[in-house]
Amino acid sequence: MTTLPNIGKPATNALKSVGITTLEQVSTLKKTTLLKMHGVGPKAISILEKALTDHHLTFQEQSVNDHLPQTEFAVICSLNCDNAPKRRMIRDYLLAAASGNQSLLESLLSDSFRWIVPGEPPLEDKAAFIKAVLKEKKELSTLEIQSILTHGKEGSAHGILTTKTGNKIYFSDIIRFKSNQKDAPISEITSFVIQ
Repeated sequence: MTTLPNIGKPATNALKSVGITTLEQVSTLKKTTLLKMHGVGPKAISILEKALTDHHLTFQEQSVNDHLPQTEFAVICSLNCDNAPKRRMIRDYLLAAASGNQSLLESLLSDSFRWIVPGEPPLEDKAAFIKAVLKEKKELSTLEIQSILTHGKEGSAHGILTTKTGNKIYFSDIIRFKSNQKDAPISEITSFVIQ
C-alpha cells in the first residue's frame, strides 16, 4: 500500500475523513468525486494524478453505465454487482434524501409511504416526509454508503454523511418495498441517526 503524497492539510483531512489513506484507495475513485469533497481542489488532484501515474495507477474512469443522480457532494459507494434494481433504488433514495431531490424522492416512494424514527411519532405521508427532508437538508461534503442489502421486499443501508464543516452524521435505514416486484416503490423506512 502506497501512502498519499503531500497534497496539503485540507485535502489530506478530507480524504482521511472517509477512510482514504493510500493511493490504491484513491485509484478506486473518479476525479469528479474527489473534486466535490470540501478541501480537495485542482492542485491536490494534479499531485494525486502524478503520484498515481508514478505507481502505474489511474483514477477510475467515468462509466457510460454510471447513472448516479447528480449531487453537489462526493458520493462514495460500490454496488459490486449492479444488476440489482432494488439496491439501485436504495442508493438513489439515499442520494435524493441527502441532496433534497424532491422529484426523485416522489418517484421512489409509494403514495402510502411511512417513515419511522424510533422514539418519535411515525410520519404517515409521503409529502410530509419530503417536506421534512427538505427542511433538514445539510450542506454536505461527502455521502459514504458503506453497505446496501436487499432481499425480497426488504432492504437496508448504512453510511456516513460528512457536512462541509466536518461534522459526521451516521445513519442506518431499514427499508420495505410495496411488493417483491423489482420496480416496487419504497413503502416504509425506519431510520436510525447519530449526529
